[in-house]
Amino acid sequence: MKGFLLGLIVAGVGFAGYYYLKGSHLRWPLEQPAATVDAGAAPPKEAREKKKKRRRGAVREARNEVAEQAAPGRSGAAPTEPEPEPVKLSPADLKLVSQGDDLSRPDVVHMGDATDDTGSRELTQDDIDAKFRAKEDAILGCISKARPDEDTYVPGRVTVKFRIQRTGNVRGVRVEAPSILQKGGIYGCIKGVVGGIRFPPSSSSQVVSYPFSLT
Repeated sequence: MKGFLLGLIVAGVGFAGYYYLKGSHLRWPLEQPAATVDAGAAPPKEAREKKKKRRRGAVREARNEVAEQAAPGRSGAAPTEPEPEPVKLSPADLKLVSQGDDLSRPDVVHMGDATDDTGSRELTQDDIDAKFRAKEDAILGCISKARPDEDTYVPGRVTVKFRIQRTGNVRGVRVEAPSILQKGGIYGCIKGVVGGIRFPPSSSSQVVSYPFSLT
């Protein structure tokens, strides 16, 4: 009887141990998925980093869109302003017009004038050229200023005439030029330049002429 009870107790303990171990084995697979889910969840810091990356990506797209809108202006050639068309000159603009002093009147000399400092010889062409050549650049500047613009071609000629007194001073200036240049003030400019030239005294007055071809 005792042996039977002892065997029954041993069998019960063994059966209880079997079910205990079996129950532990059954619970472990059920608990494992929960641990797997927890291990796979992203930490809050990583989630914030992912959100930041998405925001930077959105900013970059906005910049790229602006760059694409601005790109055509930068990639293509810079627009150039159309060149101004030359002024169309009429026959009236090109007509030669003479403006200035009357050079036909002779130089008046008062005999016995104490201030008379005239020379005893007549001026040569070389004497006149030497003085006039020093003012040529200023005269050319007057012609350029009188043009309607730098691009418009004005054909023709500008002729500068003036009278040299026996004292060497210039008394009277006359300019013949196309009407368009006269409108631009060529006469007043050239008169101011030529009127200031001083030549050597001579025995007589004379009228000289200098033509300039327009190019």
